[in-house]
Order: sequence, then C-alpha cells, then structure tokens
Amino acid sequence: MKTFAALTVAGVAAFALLKMLIPLILPLFGLVLGMVLLVAKITLLVAVGFFVYSMIRKRCGRAAA
Repeated sequence: MKTFAALTVAGVAAFALLKMLIPLILPLFGLVLGMVLLVAKITLLVAVGFFVYSMIRKRCGRAAA
C-alpha cells in the first residue's frame, strides 16, 4: 500500500508540474518546429538551384562541343 501511495503522489505531482509548464513548453516547441521547417525550406531551395545549375551546365557543355 505504501508503494501505491508514493506512485500516486508522484503521478499527481508530475501532472501538476506538467500543467504549470505547458505555457512554456508549447511556444518552445513551436519555435523549434519553425526553425526545422525553415532549414528544410532553405535546403529544398538550394537543392532545386543546384539541379537547375547542373542542367544548364550540361546544356552549355554540349553546345560548345
């Protein structure tokens, strides 16, 4: 019975702490997600730019030959 009481107290304390920290955690999660998506967008733009550059370079190489 002592073990269940300790687990119950720990669970209630963790739930209360979570309820207090949610206003801090959600904006941080949004900030991290926004940064990850910004990096993904920049990476995609660089990849498309490299693809276009490599296609143009191939065409110019064939025309010179």
